[in-house]
Amino acid sequence: MDNTAPLRIKLTGTVTITKHGIQVAGFELHNANFTPRDHAILAASWAIGQLQREMNKLIRGVDGGNIAVD
Repeated sequence: MDNTAPLRIKLTGTVTITKHGIQVAGFELHNANFTPRDHAILAASWAIGQLQREMNKLIRGVDGGNIAVD
């Protein structure tokens, strides 16, 4: 990756974590020149951030948080 193009997500998708690995689907990035590796890195970074924000909401008790246990 050449780091001159901005890394931005146009459309968020899903990140599924299983014991067999991590699957990324449905993400669209701002610039079409990104490699599949770049897509995976940006989607994983987004997912980690989302998990952290929701976990913090649960810990602080602010408007619940959107994490459920089956």
